Amino acid sequence: MVLAAPPAAASAGTAVVALAATDDRGVALEVGRGPSTWTIAVTRPGAVRFRYRLDIHRRVAEGSTSSGLDSTRFYAVTRSLFVAPDPTAMRKSGRPYPLLSVHVYAPESWQVFSGWPGDSVDFRPVDGDDLLGGTLAAGPDFRRYDGSAGSAAWQLAIRGRRYFADSALVSAIRASLSRGAETLGPVPVSKVSYTGDVGRKGRTSGSLQGASSIGLVWEPSEILETARIHDLFHETLHLWFGGALETERWWVEGVTDYLAARLYAEWQSRPDDLAQLCFQSLRNYQGIEYHGRMTMAEESRRRMGGDNTELLVYRKGMLAGLLLDAAIRVGSGGQRSIDDLSRQLLQMASQRRSRLVREAEIRDAVTAAGGEQTLAVWRRFVEGTEEITEDHVANALQTVTGRAFPVPPLAKGRKELSR
Repeated sequence: MVLAAPPAAASAGTAVVALAATDDRGVALEVGRGPSTWTIAVTRPGAVRFRYRLDIHRRVAEGSTSSGLDSTRFYAVTRSLFVAPDPTAMRKSGRPYPLLSVHVYAPESWQVFSGWPGDSVDFRPVDGDDLLGGTLAAGPDFRRYDGSAGSAAWQLAIRGRRYFADSALVSAIRASLSRGAETLGPVPVSKVSYTGDVGRKGRTSGSLQGASSIGLVWEPSEILETARIHDLFHETLHLWFGGALETERWWVEGVTDYLAARLYAEWQSRPDDLAQLCFQSLRNYQGIEYHGRMTMAEESRRRMGGDNTELLVYRKGMLAGLLLDAAIRVGSGGQRSIDDLSRQLLQMASQRRSRLVREAEIRDAVTAAGGEQTLAVWRRFVEGTEEITEDHVANALQTVTGRAFPVPPLAKGRKELSR
């Protein structure tokens, strides 16, 4: 039996101690430790029982992909908590995943929140991916809000005080889901959960866990300005790109970032915000030392490190989304945009068990949407390393928004905790 087990990442902030297993007669079974999994040597048919202690090392989560516990609250990504049969290994073996039940023992005055089905104490994750791909939070001062976007329900659990009202965040969540659905098609899951906690000063991050659980760990003095709402839109759009569709990372992160910026700006009727975010991305792209000699795909293959201001897949990927959107609009005589392309790719992914669409297929769809002119943009900036200039960005913005924007003065790019 192969077990997935924390820590799944260096930032998890947890450690498994004294994992032991027995068969249904109480006979001890051999447990082996691999680089990212445990294995139990099963000697006979029947139930396998295992137990372990989980140490949580941090009082406050370092970010949305981490975990923290103190006397006032608990926040965790579930992959940092549970030792469980590895979902991938179970699928490969053809065996059904065991039925799951999670009971949370919390202090009497605390409320417990999760995106799993169930009540405030007993939860029933649908399968192993659901168990290990979510957030779990508890505390006496979480505030809960519920709503819907089309056929999908959503919930928000938030605690702490910041420089914005809960209603402003609720409005942004509604807009991110409704704008995403209008652009890309129905929300691809039945329920989306947002969990907002207060992190450390200077540490701000958001992330989609699994297929439907979004963690937002923002610093105590956070204000709900353009950068934060853009990040929220970005994480919501991962329900489609990264959730319903798997493909190259520059699309999953970079094009998502572009669409998040554009949809946010359209919601606010402020095209200047789209221009600001795109020029910020350009400044960060220009600061990446290897941006003129390495493609985004090569960066991914080499597993280059850095936060989301230091990687081409984010910064050049966002600009590639803008340039492709503009090229498709021009090449199709204004009949199509990157929105139409995105819906086509999502439709392709929906017909595949893997949800995977390869880069070559995106290239072919880009060409069909915008013609040879769009293919030329692809070859220059996606397959190639031609420098993206201020004029490229300004001209594309004018095509997309119908407005001309002056190039802002050189300024230091925005730094963010990596998603």
